[in-house]
Amino acid sequence: MNRMTALQLMSGAKAATLLSAAALLLATACSVPEDSRPRTVDYSRLPDVLAAPTESPEPTPLITQEVLIYLIDENNLLSPVVRNVASPARPIAVLEALFSAPNEAESEQALSTALPADVEVVAVDVNQSIDLVTVALESEVFEERLEGENRQLAVAQLVFTATENTNSTRFSLLLNDNPVPLPTDSGESDLPVTRNDFYSVDPEYQPELTPEPTPTATLEPTPPPETPTPPPEPPTPTPS
Repeated sequence: MNRMTALQLMSGAKAATLLSAAALLLATACSVPEDSRPRTVDYSRLPDVLAAPTESPEPTPLITQEVLIYLIDENNLLSPVVRNVASPARPIAVLEALFSAPNEAESEQALSTALPADVEVVAVDVNQSIDLVTVALESEVFEERLEGENRQLAVAQLVFTATENTNSTRFSLLLNDNPVPLPTDSGESDLPVTRNDFYSVDPEYQPELTPEPTPTATLEPTPPPETPTPPPEPPTPTPS
């Protein structure tokens, strides 16, 4: 080995040593030190990407839609009122609004409901091909709390509200998955009913008036002509 080769080997070894030392220093400088215990992070010193948001995002506003439901007025007639439900208005949401108690404004107008509050609206099925809306309810006390006139008023509220918001004419009811006979003005019905079956509580019902017969004039008989009174006889002359 000549002198030049030895010098080259020494220079290479020194360069490798220097590179190793530099790499060790760089690794030490770039490593993340570990804390012995948790400490509070100063968010003001963090980059914007890591800093916690100072404001919460605004919630998306709920879009509502006006629908008609039917309550009961002080004369025991149905009364349409406006309620707001999430848009687009689904039939089940409308029926759930019907089972909500009258609000303050409605109560001030003497409006009430015959429907019990603890009833779950399970489904509302609309079959346009047969013009029928079927409402399915789940309740342990629905029929127990509804007797006599209240039962018919409650069913009328369901019929008018469901048909109003589904463009249907006929209505049927399922309670706990079983068909329910419905009270109408003509008695119990096992068939689907319509609004006409509840005319006694329909505020728009106008009974058909039977026209009264025109009285005929009664002609009194004409009395016979009076017999003329004969003239008095002349006095008889007295003899002298």
